[in-house]
Amino acid sequence: MFTPRSYQQECVDAMDLHIMHNSTNPLAVIPTGGGKSAMIAWIIQKWREAYPHFTCGVIAHRKELVQQNAEELKHLYPGCRYGIFCAALGRKDLGKQITFASIDSIYRRAADFPPFDVIIVDEAHRIPFKGEGKYLQFIREAKRRNPRMVVCGFTATPYRMTGGNICGPNYTFQEICYEIGIGELIREGYLLNLRSKVSKNELDLSKVRKRGNDYSTSSLVRVTNQKEVIETAIEEAVRILYAEKRRSTIFFCVDVEHCKAVTQELAMWGLSAAYVTNKTKAEDRTRVAELFRNGRLNSVCNVNVFTEGFNVKRVDSIVLLRPTLSKGLYVQMVGRGSRLFPGLNDCLVLDFAGCIDEHGPVDAVEGDDAPIVVCSECSEAFQKPIGACPACGWKLPKREVNREDGAEEPVRLLHGKKPAEAAILSSGPKVWPVHSVMATIHRKEGKPDSIRVTYRSDRAMFKEWICPDHEGHAGVCGRRWLEARGVDINVPKLGPYGGSIVRFALSDLFLPQKIKDFTKTISVRKKGRRWDVVDYNQKERAGE
Repeated sequence: MFTPRSYQQECVDAMDLHIMHNSTNPLAVIPTGGGKSAMIAWIIQKWREAYPHFTCGVIAHRKELVQQNAEELKHLYPGCRYGIFCAALGRKDLGKQITFASIDSIYRRAADFPPFDVIIVDEAHRIPFKGEGKYLQFIREAKRRNPRMVVCGFTATPYRMTGGNICGPNYTFQEICYEIGIGELIREGYLLNLRSKVSKNELDLSKVRKRGNDYSTSSLVRVTNQKEVIETAIEEAVRILYAEKRRSTIFFCVDVEHCKAVTQELAMWGLSAAYVTNKTKAEDRTRVAELFRNGRLNSVCNVNVFTEGFNVKRVDSIVLLRPTLSKGLYVQMVGRGSRLFPGLNDCLVLDFAGCIDEHGPVDAVEGDDAPIVVCSECSEAFQKPIGACPACGWKLPKREVNREDGAEEPVRLLHGKKPAEAAILSSGPKVWPVHSVMATIHRKEGKPDSIRVTYRSDRAMFKEWICPDHEGHAGVCGRRWLEARGVDINVPKLGPYGGSIVRFALSDLFLPQKIKDFTKTISVRKKGRRWDVVDYNQKERAGE
C-alpha cells in the first residue's frame, strides 16, 4: 500500500475540507514533480468511498497527462472503474462515474456524460479568465447539468501572463486551499536539488520586440537562431555537461528551425540527440520520449512540448536557450529537472537565455526576491546571504555582503534593479496585511505533528509552524499561541483526538477564521532562504 507523503495528505485533506464546507472552487498549488496525479487519485478514492454514486471528470490538455492521471488511479485505487475520453489515445468511453478526458475531445460534449459532481482540472492555469475558450465552454455546460458542481484545480503555476493570479471572485477558481513551494519540497528531500550556471555569453535582448506579454517569436529567432550564437552556446554547454558527467539533458529552444539547428550542433559534438516540436507526429513524439526515458538518447531538444506532462525522472540537466517573460513557462521548464532519480544528487540548469536574470530563483518567483549573485570564478549562481560560492569557495566581497544602502552593486544581481526590490531588501522586519489564512496538519517523521499556518497578502505568501504537542519551549509557545487566538485547550476534550492538541485544534472548522480575526498584519524577517514570522499586528509603515 503506497502511503502519501505528509504534504500530499495535507493537500488531500485541505481539498476535502474545502468542498465540504465552502461553496467556492478551490485550487491546489503543487510544484512540478510533487505528485499531482497521485493526489488526484487519492482524493477521488476518498470521495468515492464516502459517496458511492460520486461522479467526477478529470480534465487535462495533453494525452500524456490524461494517460498519466488514469494510470495513477489504476495503481493507487485498483478497484475503481473509470473511463477515458481522448481521441489521441483512441478511447471514447461513455457512461462511467469517473472519466479522464482531454479538453479537445470533450469540450463540446458535456451533455454526453452523467452530470458531474466534481470536475478536476490538471494544469489549471490553462483556463482563461473569461471568453469562450474550451475549458470555460465545457465547465459552463456541465454546470447547467448540475448547478452544485464544484471545479477543483491543480497547478504548479497559479498565474497567467495575461492577467496575473488565476484565483479571483469572478474567475473559475476563487481560493487557493493548499500551496507548497518547490524550495520547501527540495529541503524536505521530496524533489531533486537544483543548481545553476549562468552563461558568460549573454544574449542582447534589447531590440527583441514583445508580442502580448512575452517576446515575439519571430523577433526572438533573429537573435537566437544564428550560427555563431548556437555554436558558442552549445560549445560552452557541452563542455560543462561533459565535465559534470551529465547524461540526460533537455534543451528548450525558440522555434522549429532553432530546435533543428541545436540538434545538429549537438550531433557534431557526438551527443545522441533528437528534437520534438508541436509539428512532430504523435507516434514519433512518444518514441523519442521513450528513448530518452530509457537512456538511449543523451539529449532532447524541444519547443513548447516538454514543458508540461513530460514525466521523466532521469533528467540531470536543463539547458535554457529560449528567453521568456513568462514566469509560468520559466517555472515549468526548470521543473522538468526536479524529479528524484536513484544516483542523482542534483539537476544542473544552464541558462543561456537570461531567464534567471529576468525572473530570479525558481523557488522565489512569486515574491521571495532574495538577491542572487554569480560567482566571478566559475559562474555558479547562489543566493547572496550565503556569502560564498558553494561550488568553488569564492567569497563575495564583505562590502557587498553588508551593503544595505540600495546603491548599485558591482556584482550581477539576477533580479536587476527593479524598484520593488528596495523594500524587500530592507534590514528591518517587513509588515504585511493578512488577507487570508490556511491551517493544515504538518507531519514529520520522528516528531509530533504541528500546525502549518499559511498567510496570504496580495500575491505574497508566508508560513509558520505551530508546535503545541512538542516538548519544552516550542510546546509552551505553541499552546500560548493557540490560546491567544481563542482555542480552548482543555485536556478532557483531547481524549477523542488521542491527546493531540494539533488534531483537536484542526477539528475546529473555524480555526483559520479565528487566526485571521486575530491577525491583522504579520511582520516577517529574512532568515537564510526563508522568511520568518516574527511579530503580529504591527502597523504598516508608509512605503511598504
